[in-house]
Amino acid sequence: MKLKGLRVLIVADVSAEFVHGGAERMLYHHIRACCDAGAHVTVLTRQPKDGAELLFKLEHGVVEHRLPFGGDKGWRGLYQLCKEADMWWQLHQQFDVVLAEQPFVMWALMRAGCKLPRVQVCHSFAFEEYATRHGLDWNLKHRMVTMMMRRLEASVYTSAKSHVVLSQFMQQRLHDFFNIAQARIHIAAGGIDTFPLSWNQRSHTRKTIWGEQSDAPLIVTLRNLVPRTGVDLLIQAAAIVHVDRPDVRWLVMGSGSLLEPLKRLTHTLGMDDVVEMAGFVSEKEVHQRLWTADLFMLPTRSLEGFGLVTLEANAHGLPVVATPVGANPDVVGWHALNKVADDATPEALAKAVLQSLNNFPQEVEREGLAKETVAHFAWSKHDTAVVDALKRLE
Repeated sequence: MKLKGLRVLIVADVSAEFVHGGAERMLYHHIRACCDAGAHVTVLTRQPKDGAELLFKLEHGVVEHRLPFGGDKGWRGLYQLCKEADMWWQLHQQFDVVLAEQPFVMWALMRAGCKLPRVQVCHSFAFEEYATRHGLDWNLKHRMVTMMMRRLEASVYTSAKSHVVLSQFMQQRLHDFFNIAQARIHIAAGGIDTFPLSWNQRSHTRKTIWGEQSDAPLIVTLRNLVPRTGVDLLIQAAAIVHVDRPDVRWLVMGSGSLLEPLKRLTHTLGMDDVVEMAGFVSEKEVHQRLWTADLFMLPTRSLEGFGLVTLEANAHGLPVVATPVGANPDVVGWHALNKVADDATPEALAKAVLQSLNNFPQEVEREGLAKETVAHFAWSKHDTAVVDALKRLE
């Protein structure tokens, strides 16, 4: 066991208590990988919500410490994190190395005096995410906040001894934005969990889940409904596809700030009976919908650092159509059944969908896609890369 006895502090901005998103999933697997390698693991994050426990026991006997946090995402929140991190660090300095998942709690811990050797994980840049959310009401305040966030992230990323990213795309961006040598940036493609799939039951399950729609071609997506994920492009592409293929039905799973505007767009385009905006969907239902659908669309507009949802779709035997944005060409282009659109427009997405509709894979091909995905993107490969990065810190 490569990390036997090593005291690893994993620092994050999210909690591993509930795994309901990509960041939480990566945190969970990094905790597991370190524990499996024999390390003694402690997690430090911020309080996920007001009133949440400040100490929480995770699997493997790992304790998650949570800095009190009122939820303010501005300078007041950063000030509170710094104050709480300073008090926490004075009492907890018994670690050998740090594995940091996101920048904000790590920045506060650095200001508190933590100078331990560190592997910094980078999924995407927070300052870019902030900028895309405020693109329509961009003003001096937003420019100032973006600039300060970029400086904060620069101090975190440039001070790390080594870095782990999920794709070549993010390796290049770390180098371009913060002038970090690519030799210090290690690529560890995300892994995929396995799902029990009884392929001889798929047809029956499809009818049970989709009802009267089960005879139609079914296209789904699972996205946070924010500007960067481009679900508006999907809805417009659906309207274009509808002209030639009025039989196709679409399902959007996920919630976010754009849920109501996207519902209005659907209504304006006359697609209420064609595109279903399902909102939040339970994990069980997500698995069922992915497995029984015919195609998955990833209509990313910007900032796709990896896209674990692509692997989730493929692991259910579901081909993916995606925009050529961020890491999509690498992650989506790995398999011949997937298709990358010519550009990030409704017209290009509609063209790719129509081509896919004319060449649906057979059941045996879908079953093969699922098996190949699980083998190609095994968590064991990701675990090895992360553990090796930590080992090199010693």
